[in-house]
Amino acid sequence: MDKLINYHKPAEARLFALLLTFSGGFIDAFTYIKCGRTMAAAQTGNIIFLSAALANHNFLGVVDRLGSLIAFIIGLAMVSILHARLRTDYWRVVCLLPILLVGAIIGFLPDTFPDYLMVPAISFGLAMQSAAFSKIEGLGYNSVFTSGSVKKAAVAWSEYYFHHDYSQRKAALSYLTIVICFTLGAIISAQLLPFFRMKTIWIATFLILVTDSSYYLTKKKKANKNNRQKKES
Repeated sequence: MDKLINYHKPAEARLFALLLTFSGGFIDAFTYIKCGRTMAAAQTGNIIFLSAALANHNFLGVVDRLGSLIAFIIGLAMVSILHARLRTDYWRVVCLLPILLVGAIIGFLPDTFPDYLMVPAISFGLAMQSAAFSKIEGLGYNSVFTSGSVKKAAVAWSEYYFHHDYSQRKAALSYLTIVICFTLGAIISAQLLPFFRMKTIWIATFLILVTDSSYYLTKKKKANKNNRQKKES
């Protein structure tokens, strides 16, 4: 268990990174399939779809993608604001609350709920998740899209195999695991969506809730341990 939860740096714990990445792939697939090929977090794809919508004079397509892009940027900025303003070590717990709230609400909504309202709300929450938890055991990663992780995994494995740089083995395994978790999340989301419809998102929401709660408890345990050591000294 110690290999999965880093008690010295809980925000970089492997377990939390894998759960959040699985959830990120799960929700991205959910919005892509359910919301007319609009992605909540993969803004590279949204920019391409936005360009295509502009070229085809598709006003609704432009609104959907532009809304997601703007909301994602605002979500990233919000994390910086919270980190600076909140006088607590638990600011990351707060940063996951928006996606938890949005995910919980969406499960109750009808299938006909407008995409241009739903996707930006998800994008905002996922952006905050992405910025608040951005490292796995000291390595930078992203839990809501996977292009960067694919690149880093390929580079690390190449350095390990072809240049015998054994220091890259840990990075190669970490990024490969991240990519696999994201992919599994997307696949499972796509398979469950026809059966559970809007309620499908509750699975990812539950996993994020587990992550947020576990992170809080881990931080609390670490704080209590430090306080005891101070008293003893």
